[in-house]
Amino acid sequence: MVTLGFGIVTASILALSAVAFTLQYGVTNVANVAHGEILTVGAYAAYLVHQRTGSAIAAALAAAVAGGLAALAMYSSVIGPFIRYGASPTVIFIATLGVSFVIQNVLVIFFGAANVAYNLDPGAPRNVGPFLLTPLDEEIVASAAAITIALFLIISRTKFGKALRAVSQNRELARVTGINATRVAAATFVLAGLIAGYAGFILAESVGTFSPYFGFGFFLITLTAAVAGGLGSAIGTLAGAVIVGVILQVVPALPVPFVGGYVSASYNLAIAFAILALVILIRPRGLFTNARRTVFE
Repeated sequence: MVTLGFGIVTASILALSAVAFTLQYGVTNVANVAHGEILTVGAYAAYLVHQRTGSAIAAALAAAVAGGLAALAMYSSVIGPFIRYGASPTVIFIATLGVSFVIQNVLVIFFGAANVAYNLDPGAPRNVGPFLLTPLDEEIVASAAAITIALFLIISRTKFGKALRAVSQNRELARVTGINATRVAAATFVLAGLIAGYAGFILAESVGTFSPYFGFGFFLITLTAAVAGGLGSAIGTLAGAVIVGVILQVVPALPVPFVGGYVSASYNLAIAFAILALVILIRPRGLFTNARRTVFE
């Protein structure tokens, strides 16, 4: 149950990152490869603010704001203009890959390529039902659940949420009905950036160290969760994140048959790619949705 508890924590962080990614994809039909760098920017912002203030709350707010601004800059400077000029999703996909490399190298220039230690006191572990969690783990899970519920209410109950769903389903038809699709997409990127920035903060405090490249590695796992659950479906993405997050923690705890020993946690990325390959072969549009297209189309 200890391993499963770690899996729930991982799934909580992964769920926030994956939902933010699927929001961006929903309003643009473009897989933003630079999504992981939003998490990285959030982590660095939280680190700098926490060093100056000593407040975890201030650090969390700084991470969210920095993530929102980074996402808005990505949309306004690269993704939005490419969409307006009629570029194909593949071209924009490659452009966001370039943005990812640019942000990574800018962070290296300012902070160096070495890992930064970000250690918060997790507190003494205690039993929460059948799970063994630290107070920090509980805060991560609770905050992820609260953000998910708030996001659901925003999407389902607000005027902005209705416009977001309309643009996601049919951008041109939404424009005909008077919805400013460009403004809705920009606002959606800000919302997704706020969530992703905060996800970067809790990922950094959970892992304890990070570098300019750590968001890109986590993005590959995020992509696996989003594709597994089904892009365009927030509920499906959440389910995919829970499944992938738990698997990534449970598999390394299982003994290897005939060989002995255990699977190293350093193989998490390989495990994620194996899950992604299986999903693409079995249900390329996701396990929990009948989406019209996949991220690879």
